[in-house]
Amino acid sequence: MLGEDLLTEGSFIPPSTSPCKQEKHPDSGERCRQEVATRRNNPRHIEGTGRVEAFSDGVMAIIMTLLIFELHVPTITDFSLSGAWAALLAIAPKFISFAVSFITIAIFWVNHHHFFSRITHTDWKLLWYNNLLLFWLAIVPFTTAFIGDYPTFPVAVFVYALTLCLAGLSFTLMGRYVFFKSNLLSEAVPISERRREWRRSWFGTGLYGLATILAFVFVQAALIIVAIIPMLFLVPNLLEETPE
Repeated sequence: MLGEDLLTEGSFIPPSTSPCKQEKHPDSGERCRQEVATRRNNPRHIEGTGRVEAFSDGVMAIIMTLLIFELHVPTITDFSLSGAWAALLAIAPKFISFAVSFITIAIFWVNHHHFFSRITHTDWKLLWYNNLLLFWLAIVPFTTAFIGDYPTFPVAVFVYALTLCLAGLSFTLMGRYVFFKSNLLSEAVPISERRREWRRSWFGTGLYGLATILAFVFVQAALIIVAIIPMLFLVPNLLEETPE
């Protein structure tokens, strides 16, 4: 294609996509010229992350909405006060599993938002890493319903923890690609910040892996770990940039 040839040769960049023409790049100095050069040398790079973020936001919003569909009004046979409380307590495991999963997906979304805040371009590999993350998160409504019905059944706890472990691993692999293997991240983010955030991602994935193993050994411990992990990532770490 003519357009691809022009980009490959570095002789043309559409004005609408040039970082020097946008207000989010107020400086027109060395960093701006480097980003233009990056785009010219990598014709498959797409400037901005708006589309992938909007798509991810929509998918995660649907996942969080689906969680509530498994929480049904209890059947009350005894209409006394004690009977009503007994009926509500019967669905307590399903409510707790809904709450933990909702908070977990919300924390994935918050960290996903902050992760993309320092990414300047996307490419097809990043899109598929992101799709892999969304794939595992999309299974969470099913695993939430499973563990809500059988909260102490080792297989249910195993499947729930494994799904979140694979989601965490997908996020970690996506971070590895962005931080160390691609040229998609702002060059102002130092390597120390990238390594720190990557290690933090591995920590959460490892804890979910531990819960997966403990499901068949000590199911109560696995449940506690799964419930605690979201609290450790409640406040995301924003990648710091080196001032010019």
